Amino acid sequence: MTAVDTHQAIDAVWRIEAPRLIAALARIVRDVGLAEDLAQDALVAAVEQWPESGVPDNPAAWLMATAKHRAIDRLRRNERLERKTEELGRETLMQQEMAMANVTTADDHVDDDLLRLMFISCHPVLPTEGRAAACARGSAPPQPR
Repeated sequence: MTAVDTHQAIDAVWRIEAPRLIAALARIVRDVGLAEDLAQDALVAAVEQWPESGVPDNPAAWLMATAKHRAIDRLRRNERLERKTEELGRETLMQQEMAMANVTTADDHVDDDLLRLMFISCHPVLPTEGRAAACARGSAPPQPR
């Protein structure tokens, strides 16, 4: 069978079987749009494979089996996508909670750092001008004794 004969056979089978194929797929997947997409995917697979392997003995069954396999693949992919999305959501929530805990911890460290800076800036070894510059940021400079 030549490539032209194969394409004519595909065209004839498609015209005859497309409505039945789409109806059966719509019953299975409960979505007419998805059923049409799956039927088109099966047609594309037939156009790609039949010129090399020849038209199968029962082309309607071949198209239905191919479309069902594509439907199963799509359902599995959607389920995996949903699971991954939930996992990413949980991970993001955990990261946000950890970031909030780190912010609280960082605030605690800032208080310690400010206290340390106050002690350093009040050290008697520093000249008065140096103590004034270190403390000018938020509080009055320490008074010399």
